[in-house]
Amino acid sequence: MTIAARSPGRHRLLVQDLERQLMHWLAAARLFRRADEFASKIAWSSVEDEIGVPLRREIHRIVEELIELGEATAEIVGRAKRNPDLIMDAGKGIQRFRTRYTQVETTLDFLGDAVNSRTSPCLRAALRNLDRMAFQSMKPVLDRAGISCPQVLVYQDKGLGASIIRAGVRLWTPGSVMPVAAVKIVRHNLYRPTSLFHETGHQVAHLTRWVPRMQRAILSALAGDSELQQMWSGWASEIAADVYAFNHTGYASVAALYDVVGDARTIQRWTLGAPHPIGWLRVLLGCAFSREAYGQEGPWNGLETAMLARFPASRANDTLFPLLERSREAMPAIARACLDAPIPALTGKPLHSVVDPAHVAPAALAEFEHRAGEQLWTSPAWRETHGIRMVALTGLREAESPSTATHWIEKSRNWMTDRAMAA
Repeated sequence: MTIAARSPGRHRLLVQDLERQLMHWLAAARLFRRADEFASKIAWSSVEDEIGVPLRREIHRIVEELIELGEATAEIVGRAKRNPDLIMDAGKGIQRFRTRYTQVETTLDFLGDAVNSRTSPCLRAALRNLDRMAFQSMKPVLDRAGISCPQVLVYQDKGLGASIIRAGVRLWTPGSVMPVAAVKIVRHNLYRPTSLFHETGHQVAHLTRWVPRMQRAILSALAGDSELQQMWSGWASEIAADVYAFNHTGYASVAALYDVVGDARTIQRWTLGAPHPIGWLRVLLGCAFSREAYGQEGPWNGLETAMLARFPASRANDTLFPLLERSREAMPAIARACLDAPIPALTGKPLHSVVDPAHVAPAALAEFEHRAGEQLWTSPAWRETHGIRMVALTGLREAESPSTATHWIEKSRNWMTDRAMAA
């Protein structure tokens, strides 16, 4: 501390300024104790207890730790009033508190925005149903593996593709972890949410240690072509999640994926190090999954033909073109390897030993629709038990009959928002 700062007048001004700063940030931190400061009471009430309780417990913990840090800093400032030599320590303490406040605010803003996306009765009902289906998509696999299944908070946001913050991931505040999985569903796919199961696939793949085995399966399928091995091996995580979505919702997941990646500017772009496969190859792989699981004939052939007509491999640059062509030739082998990739936590059995894609084959969905009849769309029991199959069915119908897409989206919206049940 400088000699000038030791003067009584200067010392008093410095302490007053530090105290003023601290009291501002500490008062703001105390407001975090009110959950409705960052999400409405109605939105919080729409989150089931299994999700809301652990979320609010974690929020309470990090807020109280923040306030404790602020109060400890206040003690340092108080001592600095009596001892000018502690002015520098007090200043550093306030900086630490400001930094932690920002980290907590970032964490709470994310969680609050996620909860607060439930802005209307329809959205609250739809997102609650998605919470439930996300959990149901993971539980059979994780139960078989002897792993506790995390709850899922689904929230709506803008953009093209979904994303996940996995349960157990560290958040922005030091020492805080995500107590549930948080899945972003984008607006255009809210009522065709096959991407939800891609994201829960990421959670399951992480917990079951699936990705390294998926990578090995891909490398084996491409044995003898080191260039393709190098290109494909880095995509194992996203491919595992695509397999997960396919096994749950079948061809509907492939058509929905194409709508996301089918941008003429990027569908054949290869960004080195990117975790996602080239969109063009990713769609071909989904069509190959369909042929492997359901046979050579089906709507996947029309989608593939249309994509290849619009985006022939020759559009790619000279470096990428031969890699695309050789990948396309190897696609049946890659698809078989991916669908059969063993999961360590399932004693080496593949995903289809628990979640069989035949359950959502077009013929199986047609029989399911016929057997259920109109009650499929009006009965809460059918929705709660067969919600994932209903997503697969409406997604399939929308994809195979574009002229009736509006009808199927509206049908999906009705059952997901409880409107049909309330009619």
